[in-house]
Amino acid sequence: MIDTRQLLLLQGFSAADVAGGTDFAGLARWTPLCCAAFGLVGVWLGNGWYLLGLGALTMTGGFTASSIYDRLFNHLVRFPLHARRIPDHGNPRRFGCAIGGMMYLLGGSGWLLHNAYLAYLPTLFIITFAAIAGLTHWCFASTLYQLIFGASKEAACCCTTEGADE
Repeated sequence: MIDTRQLLLLQGFSAADVAGGTDFAGLARWTPLCCAAFGLVGVWLGNGWYLLGLGALTMTGGFTASSIYDRLFNHLVRFPLHARRIPDHGNPRRFGCAIGGMMYLLGGSGWLLHNAYLAYLPTLFIITFAAIAGLTHWCFASTLYQLIFGASKEAACCCTTEGADE
């Protein structure tokens, strides 16, 4: 069974970040839960322009070392909570942000084109998988990244199971 530490390493966080304290697992939930929550607002509003903007902002996490949600936490939320900064994320989580951004862009286009399938399917897909990542630390996009590109050295060394063939 893979533990929380291993799941966070598979998302591309460094071993030093993951080992930095018990609060890290909670901090790592922030981004996917915000992604899901802001997406739910877009579905509730039924606003394509909102979802296009959310997609563009979410996509920034695919091209930079932190997502828009991490930036919101690091610059606004963490100070009143006296929390530590959410560290930069690695390539698997960037990949997830890029997928999330694309799903919201597709969903926003669907709303604007009045195409219910294009509006709901990608939007509800990413909301569901972001919520799962936030609640369990298992990230669909990070798992897909591992299948395509392989695990990082840090994640691979910590995610092997005893008795597995070498």
